[in-house]
Amino acid sequence: MDVLRHAAEFLSVALECCLQKLWMRGLPPLSLIGGPAEGQVVIVTGPTSGIGKETAAALAARGAHVILACRSVAKGEALAAELRQQAAAAGQPAPQLEVMQLDLSSLLSVHQFAAAWRRRGLPLHCLINNAGIFAMGAAREQTPDGFEAHLGTNHLAHFLLTLLLLPSLRQAADKAPNRRPCLCRCLLQAGRPSRVVSVSSKLHFVGRLRRQDMNLQTGYSSLAAYGQSKLAQVMFAAELQRRTGGGVVSVAVHPGEVLTEVVRSLPGPIRTAYRFLLQTVLLTPQQGARCSLYCATSPDLYRPALKGCYYFDSNCAPVQPSREAQDAELAAWLWRWSAAAVGLQPADDLPPQAAAAGGAR
Repeated sequence: MDVLRHAAEFLSVALECCLQKLWMRGLPPLSLIGGPAEGQVVIVTGPTSGIGKETAAALAARGAHVILACRSVAKGEALAAELRQQAAAAGQPAPQLEVMQLDLSSLLSVHQFAAAWRRRGLPLHCLINNAGIFAMGAAREQTPDGFEAHLGTNHLAHFLLTLLLLPSLRQAADKAPNRRPCLCRCLLQAGRPSRVVSVSSKLHFVGRLRRQDMNLQTGYSSLAAYGQSKLAQVMFAAELQRRTGGGVVSVAVHPGEVLTEVVRSLPGPIRTAYRFLLQTVLLTPQQGARCSLYCATSPDLYRPALKGCYYFDSNCAPVQPSREAQDAELAAWLWRWSAAAVGLQPADDLPPQAAAAGGAR
């Protein structure tokens, strides 16, 4: 029965890949997605290419103070310069952009980034956990900390980063951002929860948590590793909402099947064939950024009807994630395992009973 279910889930992903542009034909362009962002402070990981670049650019264009958290400071500065030049050419105000170094393959780098951020004392209205890897077809690799690369980069580093930045996220919820008077002020009142948006994938449906072998020492494949890491992101989004008692709007998003640099691990001729054959069905990075931007800015997420929703698909609509992603007991186990794996200090952790206490630490 499980084999049949797994096959059906994989076929569902393949079907979406072929038909997604048809299903999404009524979705507005990126510029019309979501709500206001002026005065908000937003951190975007992995912002120098693909979905992350389009997300950061859209937020900056709306007046957000965007922190480009990237492994290469040089690439981050180049992007900031590019966006400033574009704004000047269009006669628009210079965007508020900063570059901070963050290498998500290294837990030390995550700690250094969080410490540097905390010293500034700024509120954080939204954290977009966008960066990720998919070493398609490549052999198993490890992070410097000894974790399987997909699990360490896509899930564990963002898990640690989010919890270390949680005080700043809560600080933002305690006061409204500085905004000029406008009709949208009521949408960003003090006390509104801040947001954490994690870019996952529908491929989490084919992922399974190998509780006895989370680092995939045996039976490794890049698809199994990627699927497990994306499943972990969805489960973390749900568990973070539960443990904060709704004090943080935490969601995972499926951006759609997007033509990005995910195939860079493949040989050159295969990469070329991939792009040639699939460019007609895959989304552009700008199209793929729509759900991230929607969940980062739309006032819809504060509506009672969406309370507790933690997984949004590429149509910017809440949907049910995989059966395993809905297992609250397994999500609690994953949280405990992740906290132990990254050496999370008790002062930075969130106990399960936090939900009952209204998210108090």
